Amino acid sequence: MTISPHEQLRQGIKTLYAKGLNLFAILEYSSLPTSAQSCLADFDFPLNASTRIVLIGHGGKTLWEMLQIDATTPDPIDQYSRVAAIAFAKETLGKNGYHLIYPGDKPIALQQLGTVAGWHAPSPLGLGINPHWGLWYAYRAALLTNATLPVMIEPSPQRPCDRCLEKPCLSNCPAGALSKVHQIDMDQCATYRLSDNSSCSDRCLARMSCAVSNEHRYTLEQIQYHYRLSLETLRHYFG
Repeated sequence: MTISPHEQLRQGIKTLYAKGLNLFAILEYSSLPTSAQSCLADFDFPLNASTRIVLIGHGGKTLWEMLQIDATTPDPIDQYSRVAAIAFAKETLGKNGYHLIYPGDKPIALQQLGTVAGWHAPSPLGLGINPHWGLWYAYRAALLTNATLPVMIEPSPQRPCDRCLEKPCLSNCPAGALSKVHQIDMDQCATYRLSDNSSCSDRCLARMSCAVSNEHRYTLEQIQYHYRLSLETLRHYFG
């Protein structure tokens, strides 16, 4: 029996969720901000008004629990996500063509795509905050395709931070890099994280103090894994 495109898409999303990739959106290229469109123009893919961006992510602890992280394998989470995204594309988009743009070597405007998808609202940490997952979610893959797909986005969420009176993220940032009215001071944050005996070398105390969707907070092992990698990136750029 022939499966309809709608059913193929539904099954493909279900398979991604079963792999721990439980955030999914389909964006319309023509509705993106100009700056996001410009980033996509750098890829070798025929863009037109009907081009779709498939955005895949994960929220909470499930993805980590499913993975057996091997420290000797470069970028194991990226590799897992890349394989899952390509498998989805081959099964769901195959004959229409697709191009994996993230993970990859060229920068794309992930935060802007996430805003269009309705995945997050702004937070003082410079990270988007998701209405269900809080600060505990991440982008994992993005694809370009000219397949005929429905737009799948969420309504723009309210900002949970506006209802938070105590603002523990501000008071628990030992670097003093956060404020109510300004974006995070990345230089100040990086300087503190790279300092001797920094309490944020393998974690972010401000992020961990956020009470929004705290039940979905990553395990300490997962937090340390990500922040040790980001610390190496800071050392590379800041010496």
